[in-house]
Amino acid sequence: MAKRISVDIEGLREEIERAYSNDKFWCQLSLAQKIRILIQDGLEKAKSQESKPN
Repeated sequence: MAKRISVDIEGLREEIERAYSNDKFWCQLSLAQKIRILIQDGLEKAKSQESKPN
């Protein structure tokens, strides 16, 4: 079973919609799918920056 949380996205909806608006499939995804992709991308970016030497 999927684990779910409630997230307040007030003021973020337009930014979420524009995030990958150059991708023709982005508009076909549900809002939940878009948020999941953005979270995954952010985690990957954080992980890659964590592994960079200072």
